[in-house]
Amino acid sequence: MRYLCKGLALAICGVLGVLTVLLVLPGLFGIHPLIVQSGSMEPAYPRGSMLYVRGTEASELTEGTAVTFHLEDEETLVTHRIIRIDTEKEEIYTKGDANVLEDVAATPFEKIVGIPFFCIPHLGQLAGYLSSMAGKAGVIMLVVMVCLLSWMDGALLRQEEKEVWEE
Repeated sequence: MRYLCKGLALAICGVLGVLTVLLVLPGLFGIHPLIVQSGSMEPAYPRGSMLYVRGTEASELTEGTAVTFHLEDEETLVTHRIIRIDTEKEEIYTKGDANVLEDVAATPFEKIVGIPFFCIPHLGQLAGYLSSMAGKAGVIMLVVMVCLLSWMDGALLRQEEKEVWEE
């Protein structure tokens, strides 16, 4: 029974550790993990994926490169492919891979967040769930479970040691 408690606690810690590495740590290194909300860039970036975006300089921008940028509202982020660059006006023209038409407005260089460099399908769906109240409650319950399983392991160990001494 002790090994079951220890194994479950380690498995839960492992899952929480992997989720931390994938969802939290990138932000500490200037990498933006973003959830793909629409199908405008399918099949390259499927809806529900986790997209990792790193900062970039305007000099790195080339036609055909996917780029993440802010819309005019300054809150909404979009990832589309560059179809044209106007270096004089310092603007890019973009289009989603799955879209028929290019985006209506040009995007100024200063609105560019970065270039996507890695995509994990379905992880965005999990991240979206974990950011909900139910998901946060689930994570807290997992941490409590690890504490309980560790306590049970210690109690079972003390019981085993007591039985050995009594023999």
